[in-house]
Amino acid sequence: MPPRLLFTVDVEEDMPGWKITDPVTVTNVAALPRLSELCSELGVRPTYLCTYPVVTTPESAAILRLVHARGDCEIGAHLHAWNTPPFQGVPGREGDERTHAYYQFELGPEHLRAKLEVLHRAVAAITGVRPRSFRAGRFGIDAATLRELIAMGYEVDTSVAPLEEFSADHGPDFRRAPQHPYRPARDDVRKRGDLPIVEIPVSVGLSRRIPAALQSAYVHIPRATRVRGLLSRDYLNLLDFAWLYPVRFDLDLMQKAARTLVAGGAPVLNVFVHSSELVPGMSGRVYTKADVEQVFERLAGIFETCMEEFDAVPCTLNEAARALQPALGLATR
Repeated sequence: MPPRLLFTVDVEEDMPGWKITDPVTVTNVAALPRLSELCSELGVRPTYLCTYPVVTTPESAAILRLVHARGDCEIGAHLHAWNTPPFQGVPGREGDERTHAYYQFELGPEHLRAKLEVLHRAVAAITGVRPRSFRAGRFGIDAATLRELIAMGYEVDTSVAPLEEFSADHGPDFRRAPQHPYRPARDDVRKRGDLPIVEIPVSVGLSRRIPAALQSAYVHIPRATRVRGLLSRDYLNLLDFAWLYPVRFDLDLMQKAARTLVAGGAPVLNVFVHSSELVPGMSGRVYTKADVEQVFERLAGIFETCMEEFDAVPCTLNEAARALQPALGLATR
């Protein structure tokens, strides 16, 4: 079967330079109608994973209702714990939790559950139905917080970024996580198991297929050695690495990663972007109008590659999860 094409968008507040603003603003959400139009023209069915500020600010909530009314998208939840009430502090961290972007797994279960409930209700108010799709802020998922999602009725999570690690500030290490959809283990989100939820990772791959042992060795090369950079196309052109993420990677490299993933049997290609990267100056990577145009051009390019070269079938995140449930041993809901 051809793979399914997903487009998961983190719809979140403005974060110039990836810094938290005071007060929190959500002006970037005004770019969603243009993105929605591109998706409509190409037949892509986006999933908008929304933070608390964007679903509770009247102006951005109105935009989300507008794009949802088209009927060709899904709206799910995206937890930025630092701006989702209640605010009761973070164990092991001093000061106001609203001033720093931390990982949701740093919270105790009761505090996390309270924030999830608030976000859950706020997202449901946009569409009239309870969300079933989720992504953790900063990809900060672990097995314990995943179990909280299951208890709330979530059917699919997309917080795992295979081959990546975020240990510089004590974040998760996903270098050994599966690259294709799976059911996580009860004690480790990076392992296959029997939890009743579908994990659909962000699509991350290498520029060519290599044996699993060599792939693991490659992604575990310490970045400080710069060996991975030496192997890349900038130097020896032997091996490179890419997400299907058009802000960070150019079209040629994303195409190579997609081909490697499909050749390895990927049932899903999961393209990713932040809403703040659709306008200049509201993220840590997109600064000018030219940068924005480049993002839209790369998006169109990777969508067309997936559909024309791989016959990928566009669908939303929850649609993909439900289609995958039988193969993963889950009863279809």
